[in-house]
Amino acid sequence: MKEDDSAEYQDSLPILAGKIPLDDLLRATKEAGIVAAQKNSSPLNRCILAGILGALHGFSERELSPFLPTHISLFPEIKEELTKAITENPPNPEEIQIWLKECFEYGIKKVYHLEWKLYSSQELY
Repeated sequence: MKEDDSAEYQDSLPILAGKIPLDDLLRATKEAGIVAAQKNSSPLNRCILAGILGALHGFSERELSPFLPTHISLFPEIKEELTKAITENPPNPEEIQIWLKECFEYGIKKVYHLEWKLYSSQELY
């Protein structure tokens, strides 16, 4: 990845995160089992938060409520899957911005898959 691309990732995540209501983020982190008062800026915690932000962004794009009973289980799944991936393959400090963007996009993809599984696939059959 070129250095210019890294700067793009670094700048875009805060912009996307700014569109998510703080109450939604706090509730989603609570549902995922993350203590909101915990000030943990470890790469793992930052990546999990990026994944949760991505999921909230995905729900917003799909005009779906993230807190319906059929949707809310996604947040602990994201936490569990990203924790496993990051502990097995920790990011280098110089790659953290790329990881954050990837985790954000992973959250979006999880919502798209959930939407397909719950709604779109039903329409086809």
